[in-house]
Amino acid sequence: MFVPALVVSLASCLPQDPAAALATLRSDPALEGARVGVFVRDLADERVVAEHDSDRGFMTASNLKLVSTAVALATLGAEFRFRTTLVATGPLRDGVLDGDLVLVGSGDPSFGARQEGDDPRAVLVRLVESAVRDHGLRRVRGNVLGDDDCQPDEVMGDGWSWNYEGEDYAAETSGLCFAENCVRITLLPSAPGSAPRVVLSPPSECFETLVEALCVDAKDQVSPFARRERASNRLRIGGRLAADARPWSERLSVSNPTAVAAVVLREVLRAQGIEVEGRALDRDLQPERPERYGDETILAVHESPPLREILVTLGKVSQNLYAEQVIRAAAPGDRGMRAAAAHAKEVLKRFGVDPRGMRIADGSGLSRLNLVRPRQLGELLTGIWRSELRADFVRTLPIAGVDGTLASRFRGGPAERRVVAKTGNISAVTALSGYVLRAQDDAPPLVFVVLLNDFTCSTDDAKAALDRFVEALVRSLGSS
Repeated sequence: MFVPALVVSLASCLPQDPAAALATLRSDPALEGARVGVFVRDLADERVVAEHDSDRGFMTASNLKLVSTAVALATLGAEFRFRTTLVATGPLRDGVLDGDLVLVGSGDPSFGARQEGDDPRAVLVRLVESAVRDHGLRRVRGNVLGDDDCQPDEVMGDGWSWNYEGEDYAAETSGLCFAENCVRITLLPSAPGSAPRVVLSPPSECFETLVEALCVDAKDQVSPFARRERASNRLRIGGRLAADARPWSERLSVSNPTAVAAVVLREVLRAQGIEVEGRALDRDLQPERPERYGDETILAVHESPPLREILVTLGKVSQNLYAEQVIRAAAPGDRGMRAAAAHAKEVLKRFGVDPRGMRIADGSGLSRLNLVRPRQLGELLTGIWRSELRADFVRTLPIAGVDGTLASRFRGGPAERRVVAKTGNISAVTALSGYVLRAQDDAPPLVFVVLLNDFTCSTDDAKAALDRFVEALVRSLGSS
């Protein structure tokens, strides 16, 4: 009675033809009624070994980040660095600035971000210390302004939904980013019947907290929650936290990150003993806003990590804001999304991609208006592998069973460490595209693209079907 199970177990370890694996994927009961887009090419002999609906358009979810990453690398170069400057817009005499102090962004998504650890203000402290050390700044008679004019104020991607506006993965785009355009809310438990202590990062007067949460006995705990009210930085915090619980934490996007950066900068200035007479504003909101001032001096400069490091964060953890910013930074002209999409299609041609029929609505894949053919992503992955960008590009991809968004997938199976690929998930969409590596380090891999749309099963079940297909691709290579 145990023989059938043994046979099944042995069969699952045997090499499987990619075409047969595709047939199994398409007939999976969980995917009944779903749209299945597949493209698989063996770079050892250039053969397309499996494909289905590879020339039809699909929503990609975060697989669109493959496009953003490639376009940024090809256009800006791996060593490119964003520059954020602290500018005096009037004469600075005896430490007194008779004018405004402006924080001028260049679209850097990493400014005040995770590399600063627990306190995103650290980058502003360094800028202020530099201005004091090199220019003797001790007083600002004007305003403290944030300048995001390097790109249009598009706020959210085309087709993004209003109901996740406050979520951290939907952080606003901005020419001046700060702390990944988010605020972290941490609740520290206190005695039963009292409100938990609320800690914000960055802490700032620009946030208003409405705390309706209570600490209770463990048996009465109800999951805490935090929400940002629409078009504001009013944070509503509720739920019930056990008095003996661990600290609870949540991140939310902020409204107008340019203004937030200006307010936090003014707070840092004052904490460093520098007087500020004016207000903190988004430069766009200043009543009289000249394009240039009569006397401008750069007081301090912050340079980002090289682009190759930013792209590793983008790809490994699927960071939406980073993808939105780098595809815009690569664009000519006004660096809006329309220009970015047009530029991306031109760059894709260099990698052998025919962009006809492709619709690029954003840089992250969060929009449901994106439309890409599996063959187009497959051609991109093929072209990248053959190019001088291969090493930097592949470094951005999660490794199966090891890191990033694939850390907990494929662990212990045949695909562990043999697959490097970009994940993607939005409602009724799951995707995985990348490379199946051969055992020999220098041997050409399989390129694969799988885009699943419109399934009615759970996302976990759709992922499981996709993962079985990818494992079959690995087995198809045997020990090669």
